[in-house]
Amino acid sequence: MKKKILVITADNLGIANEQINYKNVEILKYPVIIDDKEYRESQEYTARYLIDRLRKEKVTVHTQALVKEDLVEVIEANKDKFDIIINLLMSCNLSAATYQMAEIVRKEYQDIIPIINIDTKQVVSGIGLNLLMLIELIKTTKDINEIIKELKNNIKNTFTYLCLPDLNFLYRGGRIGRAKSLMGSILRIIPVVGLFGDEADSGFLPVGKGRTYQAANRIIIENVKQKMIQNEVDSIKSIVILHLEDNNSPEIVDLDRQIKISLKFRKMIHGYPRLCEAVHVGPGAWVATFIL
Repeated sequence: MKKKILVITADNLGIANEQINYKNVEILKYPVIIDDKEYRESQEYTARYLIDRLRKEKVTVHTQALVKEDLVEVIEANKDKFDIIINLLMSCNLSAATYQMAEIVRKEYQDIIPIINIDTKQVVSGIGLNLLMLIELIKTTKDINEIIKELKNNIKNTFTYLCLPDLNFLYRGGRIGRAKSLMGSILRIIPVVGLFGDEADSGFLPVGKGRTYQAANRIIIENVKQKMIQNEVDSIKSIVILHLEDNNSPEIVDLDRQIKISLKFRKMIHGYPRLCEAVHVGPGAWVATFIL
């Protein structure tokens, strides 16, 4: 008998709610702290809202772990309606507190409803793309063990690339030192970093540096090609690409073109940025996620 499954995740997805074709999804919201004031994603408080403030003001921004009470409220409202809950979480290497909180809640409800916490090892569209793949599995696969097995296999084969042109934002957020920020700005370097599902215990890894957005995109394409060779696959299951400010930007138009010329894939989606994602990557950034 096929079990009725509720999926819980959070608003660090790189896709819009309208792109999620499954009614049994609950999306929690990360607290975003801007100059010591808390905000949550809304029609007013969006990625654009934060990017505009970052460009005009020297604000300090960060996200906090998901709130336990928010998760418990969702579980309480749904525990009698579903057979099982799958909680899709961002990388525990980047938010250990969120994962630990989810594990505490799972244990508290273990005699009430089974909860499976899944570490996606990802942020932004890496989580969103795995959510979409999970929904496909739920719709086509009856056995929950097979669903979880295939989901974990997808996570292992997920590769996310972030192009981060605003080095001053990275400096203000404590991600790089002042010297690197100044040198990178002078040379107009665009760092490309990655989150790779086959690197189980790592966070962001340096991939390369481009002087132009075209060069940064070529770095992504060549790295994906190497991943395909290593994994002995000739095509990609699914791709999400997005820009933090404009999905019609030259960076995304060029990336779309390079992908279509250079890679074989089943599906490509233009994603959607949210408030907390602007905190992670900053102004001018763009992101691409591939599942092999």
